[in-house]
Amino acid sequence: MSLFKCKMCGGDLEIAEGITIAECEYCGTKQTFPKAMDENLQNLFNRANTLRIKSEFDKAEKLYEKIIQADTTQSEAYWGLILCKYGIEYVDDPATFKKIPTCHRASYDSIIADDDYKSALENADMSQRALYEEQAKEIDRIQKDILALAQKEETYDVFICYKETDADGRRTQDSVIANDIYYQLTNEGFKVFYAAITLEGKLGSAYEPIIFAALNSAKVMLSIGTKPEYFNAVWVKNEWSRFLKIIKKDRSNLLIPCYRDMDAYELPEEFAHLQAQDMAKIGFINDLVRGIKKVVKKDEPKQTTVVKETVVQSANANTVSLLKRAFMFLEDGDWNSANEYCEKVLDIDPENAHAYLGKLMAELHVKKQDSLKDCDEPFDSKNNYQKTIRFGDGKLKTVLIGYIEYITTRNENARLEGIYNQATSAMSSANSSTEYENAANRFKTILNYKDSEILVAQCLEHAEKARAEEIERAEASRKDDIYNSAVALMNKPAGSINKFVTTHYEEAIKEFQSISGWKDADEKVYSCQKKIEEIKAKEEADRLRKAEIARKEAERIAKRNKKITIITTPIVCAIIAFIIILDTVIIPNGEYNNAIALMNDGKYTEAISAFEALDGYKDSTAKINECNTAIIDGKYNNAIALMNDGKYTEAISAFEALDGYKDSTAKINECNTAIIDGKYNDAILLMNSGNIVDAYEALIALDGYKDSTVKAISIYDKYKIEKLKTAKVGDYVFFGAHEQDNNTSNGKEDIEWLVLEVKDGKALVISKYALDCQQYNTSYTGVTWETCTLRKWLNNDFINSAFTADEKAMIPTVTVSADKNPDYSTDPGNATQDQVFLLSITEANKYFSSDSARQCKPTEYAVANGAYVNISKGWWLRSPGNHQNLAAYVNYDGVVREGGDYVNIGNRAFRPALWIDLNS
Repeated sequence: MSLFKCKMCGGDLEIAEGITIAECEYCGTKQTFPKAMDENLQNLFNRANTLRIKSEFDKAEKLYEKIIQADTTQSEAYWGLILCKYGIEYVDDPATFKKIPTCHRASYDSIIADDDYKSALENADMSQRALYEEQAKEIDRIQKDILALAQKEETYDVFICYKETDADGRRTQDSVIANDIYYQLTNEGFKVFYAAITLEGKLGSAYEPIIFAALNSAKVMLSIGTKPEYFNAVWVKNEWSRFLKIIKKDRSNLLIPCYRDMDAYELPEEFAHLQAQDMAKIGFINDLVRGIKKVVKKDEPKQTTVVKETVVQSANANTVSLLKRAFMFLEDGDWNSANEYCEKVLDIDPENAHAYLGKLMAELHVKKQDSLKDCDEPFDSKNNYQKTIRFGDGKLKTVLIGYIEYITTRNENARLEGIYNQATSAMSSANSSTEYENAANRFKTILNYKDSEILVAQCLEHAEKARAEEIERAEASRKDDIYNSAVALMNKPAGSINKFVTTHYEEAIKEFQSISGWKDADEKVYSCQKKIEEIKAKEEADRLRKAEIARKEAERIAKRNKKITIITTPIVCAIIAFIIILDTVIIPNGEYNNAIALMNDGKYTEAISAFEALDGYKDSTAKINECNTAIIDGKYNNAIALMNDGKYTEAISAFEALDGYKDSTAKINECNTAIIDGKYNDAILLMNSGNIVDAYEALIALDGYKDSTVKAISIYDKYKIEKLKTAKVGDYVFFGAHEQDNNTSNGKEDIEWLVLEVKDGKALVISKYALDCQQYNTSYTGVTWETCTLRKWLNNDFINSAFTADEKAMIPTVTVSADKNPDYSTDPGNATQDQVFLLSITEANKYFSSDSARQCKPTEYAVANGAYVNISKGWWLRSPGNHQNLAAYVNYDGVVREGGDYVNIGNRAFRPALWIDLNS
């Protein structure tokens, strides 16, 4: 185990070796962790994270760089550099109570294009990469929001950098000096950023756009300090270090360190190359103003840049016609030609915004500009989009930015609506406190959406009522168990050996008394007590009866032996008495003591045999019952021990053998719950460790236990990707979506594919089901795969409908061979370049080992479109039949029909095949 600091809250987390994704037990935030390393690197990571959490980004940055020098494969170190570069601090969101990022170092540079970000992705494993991309997207959005706000802010000439308060919250001398300088510079006509006044009345969350705008517009920064530690205060250093980076790009800017009551050598070493000013020096302010004027040049009129409309001369006149051709190709869906003609335009005019727009549309497979807003995801990270914005006019920029905002808003609304619907469904189907709480937690993630906040309160109210009912039911069940056990004891037969046993009644009384007031428990106590009294009365009567019989027997013996002389009679009587004592007292008492000894040694089975031989002597029958109770108690305790050791399956068998003794039935239920809880916890552990495939399959196997279905749904998209990336021959994977259940109201269903081959990082797949019903060719004529209409439909309509832009990018264009029909000499045509295709006869025989393996059911949608279900109509192959107007197919029974069927027959389904690039 390794100890790491949480990147969000700083809590100590113990992470097992090899785990790169986990959730913080303190703040609940899912985050990435470094790969395996030595103790030295681990300490560097923790120190860097601690500094970054304290917003000491520059110091943290140096440590991350030190880690990279030691190990260039540590993706987490590159990610740490990104967090420092953009000044990312994680704060509590008051609405969701989750940790969210804030940006203290906004930049014009996009995080997506940052080299350190790219290095983080290159060195990350699949789980880390997904989380980096998700977090980078959020940071990029925050960046854009800041930049958008910054554009609306005022510009400044001078930025005053200083420490406002000391450690005790009192105003520093630096702030007093800064205040004086602010008013003197303002009187000189300079526009000055001074936090105490400029940020007055602003919320803390609004600071960064204003500071960013001020830093990037100011020509001069004054860094003021009266103590070395004030210059190096976290937020002071954050400002002057950012300005130094701006100076590296624009040498016309100037940073002036202004110190007092300290030595110039105590200034930060980063100021060593700058000309510092001693504020105690006479004439300081005058020198300062003169120096600022040289840089800002207030006394000189600003030059006005005249922007003239660019008129396209004859040299560029043909760009118009080239663009028209390009956009005509786009309308036809000929993406390669459209891209080629846009490149021709750019060869003539490298800053032609519409050419970049055309390239963007070709890249996204969009036929018309207005259709850009229908893209699945925002495309503002695309290079062609950024070039279009860079070179486009205001109108084009506004339109494209509007598309991005539309897509973002649409997707966010869809996300919120999806969560809302899931939460509403969970609430309506909930019948336990846990289910109501789960529904409430879902609503909490979208508190500001619709009536979610109200529904949270309702869910929690229902949860409280359900919990009270559950406690009441549990208590009732507990009392019922005790009651039923006591009734069983009460009704337990005394046994054939001794009918005067009262032990079971006494035990029943104890159990009934423990639930006094429940049902008729008190009446049952009285009944048991009466039974005990009756048994004791009968026992006493039986004792007296036996004594009377003994007395009479003694008289009979005396009469029989009356002829014995008076001298000998006392002797005989003594002998007879001794024999009686020996037979009735001494021998039985010894055997009884032996039985007691066996019982005390825990040899209950032998003891029972010994007590049974005593035929009711003393309390031997009661002792037999005690032994039997001890035996079953031992079995019960053994079952409890198995249960406590976590051997739940063995414990269940042991409890079942007890046949309802004590609370064994309840314990069986506890064991079953523990078993499924263990499976649930194992699934959650797999999920948190990034083992998405096993986690999803484990969650599905739980069949809705707790929130397993919800969690399975939450990782389903990742599961599909992970399953796809690790696909092996014979596996089934999900990729793309197509209508299958013939119910369009519930959207398209995921397409399930059978993996036929894996090589060179690509997988050949064929749909598990026949997805649709189409003619091989729309007219009855001689065709090949190269010229048939089904090929065109698959590589245009089907691929655009079934796959997103990202998914289409994973489907390579491959050479599809023109395989001959092995039984006939029909012309197969030429090899083609396709993304989607059908198998040939040769491939159908190669990839399927038997006729039964080739059997395939059509979807309900395919049946609705005319596909036969169970007669001689199967699925198309691309090979020709025995004539040019026939195409081969696989029959419903899986047999390959080389002779083929008419190409224009309309009741045969098809199974598309394609290659998937697993490394995309």
